[in-house]
Amino acid sequence: KQWYQRRVRGYESLERAMAWLECHENDADIDDPVPESGGNVLGSAADHTAPSQVEQTPVEVPPTLTEEERAAKQAAVQVRIAERRRENEEKERQDKIMKEKIRRKEGQSLAEIREKRQQDEMKKLAEERRRQKVEDERARKAVLEKIKRDRESRTAESKKPEETPAPAPAPAPVKKDYDECRLQLRLPSGEALVSSFKAEDTLGDVAAFLREKHSSLESFGFMTSFPRKNYQPSEYTLSLKSLGLCPSSVLIVSKQ
Repeated sequence: KQWYQRRVRGYESLERAMAWLECHENDADIDDPVPESGGNVLGSAADHTAPSQVEQTPVEVPPTLTEEERAAKQAAVQVRIAERRRENEEKERQDKIMKEKIRRKEGQSLAEIREKRQQDEMKKLAEERRRQKVEDERARKAVLEKIKRDRESRTAESKKPEETPAPAPAPAPVKKDYDECRLQLRLPSGEALVSSFKAEDTLGDVAAFLREKHSSLESFGFMTSFPRKNYQPSEYTLSLKSLGLCPSSVLIVSKQ
């Protein structure tokens, strides 16, 4: 009501005010606030240029309306204004919905990227575990096969007649003198760290190397799976060659 009064209060009659509203109801700034500037409003005398400066255009005065007609016209204008406001509110609501859809779509894309990265990491870890399992199974079979051969050899020896002379001992296999030892270190996280050492390096040198590469490991030990053996601190001064780890071996790093 205040907006309506400020828009039309400068006119001499309600008929002229209604005529102005009908002509300007589709203007872009029809809903903008009307500034308070010393009483000058749209349609007032202050909005018109003096006759000496600009030629005035005669304004057609609409016919006089009855009270019922004026009330009907005023109600129609109010309805049109309300419809315009509803259209603007609906447009703003649709804009908000569209922005929310765009935000959700972008968030979904980021979630898919993170999920794919996690799946790739899980596949890589599963493949590493599978390979380790295959290697452990191969080593276990080799140990079982050696035990089986030793058992068969002892059984054959026990079945021979006493008068039969014992066969000459087989010549001891010539051991190669390795200068290098290649170790694969299995970390508690499942990561495999491969490095080469000198055959005369000690197990303590390997521990120092691991601490340098992974400072987060404070207390740990070494062990082998087949044959299963836990290395004691007293063995850290022994060379890799004397521990039988040359030319290559797999050491499992266990937290303590």
